[in-house]
Amino acid sequence: MTAVPVDEVVALRLICDGCGASGPRTAPGTAHHEAWLLLWGEVRQDGWRGHDRAIGPHYCPRCAN
Repeated sequence: MTAVPVDEVVALRLICDGCGASGPRTAPGTAHHEAWLLLWGEVRQDGWRGHDRAIGPHYCPRCAN
């Protein structure tokens, strides 16, 4: 999957390529590149793994192990 746009308040939500779960964190705003950098930095600390680009693939902590 990828980091998907949500709405005008939440710019992005991360979806796991392994199980389809969505990450608990979201990135606010409408500037998707800046929102992605912020979101990826936070979810990496939560154990998410994958490519550092919004197009993925990305894996939640459960699937990353």
